[in-house]
Amino acid sequence: MKRRWGILLTASMVTLLAACGNSSEESANGKENGNDKEKTVEIWSFTDEISTMINDYYLPSHPDLDYKINVVTTPTEQFEAKLDPILGSKDAPDVVLMEGNFAKKYVESGMLTDLNQFSSLSENLENTYDYVKEVGTNKDGVQVANAWQAAPGAFFYRDSFAKEYLGIETPEEMQETISTWDGFYETAKKIDEASNGELDMISGIEDLSFPFYSTREKGWVVDNQLEIDNNITELLELAKKMNEEGLMLDAPPQSEAYFSGMSNNKVFGYSLPTWGLHFWLKPNAESSDASNSTEGDWKMAKGPATYFRGGTWMGVTETSDTKEAAADIVEYLTTDPEFLKQWAEDTGDVVSNRTVVDEIKGGFSEEFLGGQNHYEQFADQIDSIDASIVTEYDQTLNTLFNDSALIPYSKGEIKLDQAIDDFKNAAKNAYPDLEID
Repeated sequence: MKRRWGILLTASMVTLLAACGNSSEESANGKENGNDKEKTVEIWSFTDEISTMINDYYLPSHPDLDYKINVVTTPTEQFEAKLDPILGSKDAPDVVLMEGNFAKKYVESGMLTDLNQFSSLSENLENTYDYVKEVGTNKDGVQVANAWQAAPGAFFYRDSFAKEYLGIETPEEMQETISTWDGFYETAKKIDEASNGELDMISGIEDLSFPFYSTREKGWVVDNQLEIDNNITELLELAKKMNEEGLMLDAPPQSEAYFSGMSNNKVFGYSLPTWGLHFWLKPNAESSDASNSTEGDWKMAKGPATYFRGGTWMGVTETSDTKEAAADIVEYLTTDPEFLKQWAEDTGDVVSNRTVVDEIKGGFSEEFLGGQNHYEQFADQIDSIDASIVTEYDQTLNTLFNDSALIPYSKGEIKLDQAIDDFKNAAKNAYPDLEID
């Protein structure tokens, strides 16, 4: 999953031409091929990466296809509203791409087909990281979606400030210092004092919330019951403490102030996943007036928690009449080792195939991070990711929790009990059937 600051995509359809065979034989799904009726596989996506993958990788490796591929790209914020009304109908696309925030919603919808019915795909799924498969598996144990990437997160920090204010020379030293949330908080206080309040430890609450969400023992909903894990209370208290003591910039997520902190000298570090390095941090390391650049002055440490954020899952719809062709696309883009290796080397993406990652992880040196091998460090975290707490409610409940509890409580606008109660009420309004104590 990739997001770009400052770019608003418009809904578009890109027709990707594949070689069309002349056979008029009946296909496996019963749809006629040949000149009389040309077969088309339609893919709906929120990311333009898929067009690159199809045009530059899939089509060149499949020159004799007997179908065309249409990719419909819609901005993330409009994607669900466009897909939801037609999913399950004859007008639904053949393949849908799902961002990590809402993937589980569609995985549990009953409208995606079992990927293991396709023997070759099923065999290749064995090399996919467990957490990736778990997100794509529904409550009945059926895997209906898979991803080409793994998206573990880390803490990216300014190397020069670490040396100047903390006396820290290496990512290993930094990790030892911030390996717990207590250590993270104490480090923030040291930076604040040493910089005379000029440098904030983090940009805002999302640098705390995503790592905290991923380390809960229970997800938001278990057996139709709203669960508020102890980690949630700890998150509330830490966010308030850091905000009150001026240890965070308190910039709204993905705001101008949030991204500006990547090029100026106001923010020490950001909690970001794999894709955040390439699509948020790198493009914003130079100030808008080109007067300052932080490129090469960043390093990466794991931070206090193992977490993941985002990712892109692919599934084949139950209503598709081109299931075999659609499944072949999903298989290639999410499991083919040759493609995934090339994609990783071309883009720096941490891919979902364990064998590929193990083969290539030792050979990376990221200039933006001063030559650090971030890829290997990311890879070493993947097996520790717990996706069992991911639910179909997460996107909505995360937003409601942030808006009704985390943000106002961190600003001192409400008490803790009210923050919890306000969140419960918001959750009940959104999901009246949930059991809430």
